[in-house]
Amino acid sequence: MIRSLFLAILVVTISLPALAQDTTHTEAIRIGVGVSYSPFAIPGDQYSRFETAGMTNFFVPMQFGPYIRFEPEFGLFFKSYNEAVPDSAGSYNRTANTQIVRTGFGVFYTTQLDKAFQWGLGFRIGIMSSETETHQANINIEDTDAHYAIFYLGGAMSVEYFVSKHFSIGGELQFIDYSYGSPLITVGSNPLSGYLSNSPTQDVWATNEVLSARFWF
Repeated sequence: MIRSLFLAILVVTISLPALAQDTTHTEAIRIGVGVSYSPFAIPGDQYSRFETAGMTNFFVPMQFGPYIRFEPEFGLFFKSYNEAVPDSAGSYNRTANTQIVRTGFGVFYTTQLDKAFQWGLGFRIGIMSSETETHQANINIEDTDAHYAIFYLGGAMSVEYFVSKHFSIGGELQFIDYSYGSPLITVGSNPLSGYLSNSPTQDVWATNEVLSARFWF
């Protein structure tokens, strides 16, 4: 599945410039930078590794003429906690650090309604990977390192308002499928647990709303 995903990314990336030339002729390619905010909780698995509300993504919109937009995106999320865990000897300290990396892209067919408004239909595809390291200040309990991954794919409809030639704000409604893979668990220095055969996988469909701002060069 991973090979198919990246093959699709490669094909779309190579095809877009040629498609833009066929549909726009003399239209210039516009490039910008943007940021988006997703005020929703990403569906979590049974270990709550991906329940991250309000994740912010950075992206690079590339408008090929009036009709085609290609938009790579990238996002980060960090979380850490420290707690005292009671035991028979009193208590010991436990710390955990989680990081989530989101990478993907969107492809849209866009239409300019007038000088200020634009709407688009397309899809987004990508992957979110999570790593959680847990350290136990107890010689009887080993440290753990857990890796999780989610593939996401779905449709999207966007609306954008151009405040000026170089700045726009917009919104996006998505219908996304999140596909969870089995985790990779390492206990102490022993990675033999590997991909757990008894670990459940799941698919989650969700509607998401996204707010965005773009600066165009």
